[in-house]
Amino acid sequence: MLHHSVFAPDRARAGEWLASLWQGPAPTDLVIRHWLYLPGEPLRMVMVWDGDSESEAFVERVFGGFGKIETHVVTDATAGMAHAVARDLEAFADWMTRRGAPAEEVARQVDLRRRGRDAPDQAAAEAEGRAWTQRTVAK
Repeated sequence: MLHHSVFAPDRARAGEWLASLWQGPAPTDLVIRHWLYLPGEPLRMVMVWDGDSESEAFVERVFGGFGKIETHVVTDATAGMAHAVARDLEAFADWMTRRGAPAEEVARQVDLRRRGRDAPDQAAAEAEGRAWTQRTVAK
């Protein structure tokens, strides 16, 4: 499972945290995708990672006792956002289909995005989105 954690270390215990992080074996299925430092104070880091319950327990053990950690199971929809930025409706539809969305839902979602893409300006795109939502909710 994919996870997103935000860690705010207790600076007074930074040495203990780092030593504990490096002690003993880590779970074999734990994969760190990203380790990112957020700007500003207090110091905070974001970790995006894959792992099962053993990895969840490991992360809680090596981070939780040395600061504040908040972790959520997340879904990776990066490809969908990349298709939006590329304005590629066909690739978006293919991506939704590969994720198991029913054909009717794919068509509905592509219709909404097409309306926005083809609108002449931001205000018109918003109006198209409102109209689509009203039609969709009314069903």
